Amino acid sequence: MKNTFKYILGLILISWVFACEKPLELDPAQSIDSEKLIVDAGSAEVAMNGLYSNVQDLFGGTMTITMDVASDITDHTGTFPSWNDIDMSNPFPDNSGIDDGWVNGYALIYNANVVLDVLPTVDDPALDAAQFLGEARAIRAWTYFYLVNIFGDVPLINTPVSILADVNVAKSSASDVFNFVAGELTKSLAELTGGVPGRINADVVNAMLAKVYASTGNWSAASAAADAVIPNYALVGNYMDLFNGSISSEAIFQIDFNSTDGNNLSFYYWDTPGGRHEIGPSQVILDALTVGDARSASVDTTVNSANGDWYITKYADFALGTDKPILLRLADILLIKAEAEAEAGNYGDATTYFNMVRERSVPGGGITLDASNFKDAILNERMIELAWEAGHRWIDMQRSGLAASHVTANGQDACKAKWPIPRAEIDANTAMVQNPCY
Repeated sequence: MKNTFKYILGLILISWVFACEKPLELDPAQSIDSEKLIVDAGSAEVAMNGLYSNVQDLFGGTMTITMDVASDITDHTGTFPSWNDIDMSNPFPDNSGIDDGWVNGYALIYNANVVLDVLPTVDDPALDAAQFLGEARAIRAWTYFYLVNIFGDVPLINTPVSILADVNVAKSSASDVFNFVAGELTKSLAELTGGVPGRINADVVNAMLAKVYASTGNWSAASAAADAVIPNYALVGNYMDLFNGSISSEAIFQIDFNSTDGNNLSFYYWDTPGGRHEIGPSQVILDALTVGDARSASVDTTVNSANGDWYITKYADFALGTDKPILLRLADILLIKAEAEAEAGNYGDATTYFNMVRERSVPGGGITLDASNFKDAILNERMIELAWEAGHRWIDMQRSGLAASHVTANGQDACKAKWPIPRAEIDANTAMVQNPCY
């Protein structure tokens, strides 16, 4: 992980040089004296702002787009070889898209480790250390949740890296990582004292827990976590209002980009003005978006490129990059609740929660769930409802087995449903073993 460590050190230095009045002095050059980073409430706030900037880099960047390209709802329509290989389920260890997710993911984890290590030592009555600890712990756990879904077994590194000799760390099993994530999110709930808009609070963590438990098949726990969130939110009336460039009342956790801190999401979705149109909707989801479904508006069918590809319209601010990607929202949790109730045999309740989501976009088009149809119906509804948001489809495909089926349909071995560990990590970390298939 020497390659990753250089990124981490650079990120920490950059965030502090621009946030503090005086440059941060580090000694020795290849270590981070974390006690100098956070010394009071003010510097703790700066560190947390830096951590949320890392969240923007990871979840508002290309990682979730890459997850969509790997899935069955998105086709690669551009010229990036890295995304073409992923679309064909044949990525290589030197794939830049995969490397981006790994590097930004572990950068976020390492910076969270610094916060979690130092905050308990700070003596400042103005510092709400418990709240910051809960936020940092949840962010770290959520990052691991994505990494384990993408790569499978990954290293669990939960203390700050101070010297390069400490970076040779073997992978932990996926089951251990999932258990760690659930445990850390539970600890976070006990630490959180409140929260401010746009940052981690108890609702965010409970929504995260619902998704983690769904991925591990712990449906009773998923149901309970969903119950803690659902009463606090309401579905917006018009589906496409979720993507109008504002913070949505339905959103549980949403990234607030602005004109001075924008993203380039629309650059990859559209080819005008000035975009690349690197991705487009696949025939799978075009077939699923039926006439009369309000979610059909998430695809522009009036303009198409020369090769007949339609455009995805959830991100469209070409000028300023202020699209605000939603990581967690009520409809997602309602569908998890529906799935949990169906798994428990409570098909009446499952149907109620399911149709709360479905009938917003298909009035009068409710479906009655039973033992024969609920798995396919809920996965299909999640695909349509959450397409091109936070990589949800790829995570659902992983937990349902659809990822392996999709990969084999592309002519590859099923083990390529997990991506390769980046070559730079294999070369740098003597304890690292490459994933099967690569």
